[in-house]
Amino acid sequence: MADVDPNLSRWALEQREAREQTSTHAAYALGASSHGPQPGWGGVSLSSSDNVTGARTLELDVRPVLLGQVEVRVRLSTQAPEAGKPHLKRTYLAATPAALRDLARQLLETADAADAMRPKPRPVP
Repeated sequence: MADVDPNLSRWALEQREAREQTSTHAAYALGASSHGPQPGWGGVSLSSSDNVTGARTLELDVRPVLLGQVEVRVRLSTQAPEAGKPHLKRTYLAATPAALRDLARQLLETADAADAMRPKPRPVP
């Protein structure tokens, strides 16, 4: 990747600080509490918030089901800074194992590209 303009990087950092932007994530296993996590059951929760758009949380849970399909539960929660309660949307999708593998490959490529764009420390002369 080409060198990133230091002025652009500085501007992006200033914007992030001014918006008080934060983000967190958690990965977890799923299963009945009496039996513990089930093989192949799991999910990830991504949360982001700032003082302009508010808080957002995306939960993506997956589990294998009959006939070689995968059940995907998607839950999106958004809450504006001034709102009293969050707005929630939830849906269930059926997907093939190949679709999840394609998604995983794309997520890894995107993560690698984002890591490449991360500011690198400059040596002090």
